[in-house]
Amino acid sequence: MAPFNTNQVKYIQAVAGRQQHSTLTAINKSGVLKSGSAYWSDNVTPQTFDLTDPLLLAQFALHEYPHAWDARGVHNNDQLEAADFENVVNTAQGFGKNIAELRALDVPCALESSNAADRPDDEWLPSTVRATPDGFLKSLNLKLRLTLPTNIPVAHPSWADIEFILNNGTADGDTSVSETNYQDFWNGTLSEVAASKSIKAALDVYARSHPMHTPHYEFRLIMFRNRVNTYRATAASNNLEALRNGVSLLNPGYDLFMGQTGRPRGPLGYRTSAKLDKNLDPNGAPAPYYSGVRWGTNSSGVTGFMDGVIPQTGADTGHHYTQGQKLFPDGEAILTHRDLMTMPLNKNDYVVMRDVRFFLGQSQGKSHFEDVFDFDFNDQINTADADLLSSDTLADKNYRWHCVLIGTSNGQDPVHLNYEIRGTTSCQSG
Repeated sequence: MAPFNTNQVKYIQAVAGRQQHSTLTAINKSGVLKSGSAYWSDNVTPQTFDLTDPLLLAQFALHEYPHAWDARGVHNNDQLEAADFENVVNTAQGFGKNIAELRALDVPCALESSNAADRPDDEWLPSTVRATPDGFLKSLNLKLRLTLPTNIPVAHPSWADIEFILNNGTADGDTSVSETNYQDFWNGTLSEVAASKSIKAALDVYARSHPMHTPHYEFRLIMFRNRVNTYRATAASNNLEALRNGVSLLNPGYDLFMGQTGRPRGPLGYRTSAKLDKNLDPNGAPAPYYSGVRWGTNSSGVTGFMDGVIPQTGADTGHHYTQGQKLFPDGEAILTHRDLMTMPLNKNDYVVMRDVRFFLGQSQGKSHFEDVFDFDFNDQINTADADLLSSDTLADKNYRWHCVLIGTSNGQDPVHLNYEIRGTTSCQSG
């Protein structure tokens, strides 16, 4: 017998008087993002980026971050072992500041039983909880607003640039300004009126000579998820049953982007190619391997990023790799800000809902960016747990969306960005 279609299910529910309780839960997050590793926790500082210029890097998970493999030896073995699942890591590593796991699919349930008769018909239930374990996850609407603060600090010109303008007489005032005067001006302690006037005039000349007049703020927003279901090493969200059903343990920290030589890359390293790197394992063990750095505790008890493994052609008779830190494939280079803004994504392994680049600032005539993400699920649920992913009816789909924000001023100026995240999760139950 063919299953009921959506309209038939709605009719049956209406006749039976079931699934008439609507649940709406709100998501609210806001704050300020800032460039520089000082605003990242140690375990998410990028390892393969050129940080000569300020870089803004931040992320959030729609619900939660999955767990995956990294560049340690046990994950690059040609045999599947228990340690492969005991030592999985959080996929937030490497993508900068973690704004939050939004937990968008946490919707509490009022009843522990699916029997609607346990609840009187006239009983009122708040709209923030589900009436019964069985029901439907209807939709999720998420709005993201990004704005430039009004007080972003600007990297002032070097003394050499200002001295050149002063010495050429292109600024009015006293040209005998010293470097100490210049530093005092920026520190707010300069008392000499003539020197202050000269510095202001020189800065005005410098600003007019700057091609953009203001920092060229450039941003990239990526909303993505793994193409297949993922794994979370907690009983509330996933278990060994998910492993038996088949999950992906790919780590975007090593393979979200596509490199120049056809190998996926990420902030922690890269992934070898089954087709391009067949020589790395003479015994023909299945590629790929993850090469780069990994998060862990060394023999001295120090926790942090440490060397992963480097695949070798025959140097190691066991796993055919050696200890080391190889962050990018042969022929490529360390990632720059420009790379992060323009590199193509690895769409073979990841579904990309949004990949948009936008520009903010006076020169662009724009101070804010807004985007809306609509997820129309209409999926059946059956769990008394607040975490809807504990429902076995959702086991065949991946709901763990990951959003990454990248920003640069294309210079020495720091990048600050206000963010506001507003969302609503909608469910129906008995």
